[in-house]
Amino acid sequence: MMRRSEDSKDLLDLTRYASVRIKQRVEPLELFTGFESANSYDVHDPQGNLIAHAAEATGTMQRLFLGSGRFENIELVTTTGEPILRLQERWSFPFSTHHVLHPDGQPWFQIRQRFAFTRRKFAIWGDGNPEMSVRGPWYRPWTFWVDEGNNQVGKITKRFSGGATEMFTDADNFDIEFQGPVAHQEQRLRMLVMGFVIDLKFFEDNDRRNAAIGAGIFTASRR
Repeated sequence: MMRRSEDSKDLLDLTRYASVRIKQRVEPLELFTGFESANSYDVHDPQGNLIAHAAEATGTMQRLFLGSGRFENIELVTTTGEPILRLQERWSFPFSTHHVLHPDGQPWFQIRQRFAFTRRKFAIWGDGNPEMSVRGPWYRPWTFWVDEGNNQVGKITKRFSGGATEMFTDADNFDIEFQGPVAHQEQRLRMLVMGFVIDLKFFEDNDRRNAAIGAGIFTASRR
């Protein structure tokens, strides 16, 4: 039975945490061949406990022929598989828009990139809550700040583990910190979803040629 839209955001209670981490999974096929597998993520609390999953729902042909240029379709679920939300990228001009839907397909909120010369900039709006803005200066390419009005409410940071999987594939880790006057669940869910969007927009095409190089280095080192 489909959970009612207004209840879906309560399936993942982010108000319990000061931060969460998104960790992208990489299948062995992608690590050793560079073949574009479907994106898959785990969400962990500050103690490293698994609290949610997210997975891409696009076809093999889309990934094969469109690569990182494909429109993304991500489903966020609980650890037991209950759907929380769906993230869908749709065409608009000059930047595509990410629509967030409840499990029953009803609109929830939207994320839209804004034009800016000196920074990467996004707006998050909808569902009757105040608009939030996301800004990431080009001179700090791995850091994004999240504001609601004049208040900074969060920070999203790409973290580097230094492992071979991250070096040679698109296996990215992101920390989402909930800061300042953050109080309600809606803000935190927006920031979590924004972490997926940042990965898809700026770190998805992480020089896939290195995957083949990395596989060769790994193979040679075992001989």
